[in-house]
Amino acid sequence: MASSLPKPIRFDGDTWVCVRNDPATPKAIIRRYRDVKRGDVFLVVKWALDPAEQQLMASAPSLDAANDLVRFDPPAGSAPSFAGYPHRSGEPGTRAQPSGESVGRA
Repeated sequence: MASSLPKPIRFDGDTWVCVRNDPATPKAIIRRYRDVKRGDVFLVVKWALDPAEQQLMASAPSLDAANDLVRFDPPAGSAPSFAGYPHRSGEPGTRAQPSGESVGRA
């Protein structure tokens, strides 16, 4: 079955950029490395402008498989709490309370 995700944009011979929610900012970079024993390996790297802040997220055996690992961000407020933990509010230094109130730093 064909993926409904946007195709990655080829940057050079071994690098692709994946764009998801924000059309002006990449979500991830896919880099192909050639391995003599395993064949091509595609590394999915979380995008950050500063290369020191980029993080390896996963590896895949094909470009399509790597692209499928890069998902859209859920719309704000649409994802349920994970394991009973409340979502963070958008404000730094605050956390959401189960009652829906935000609590600031002490």
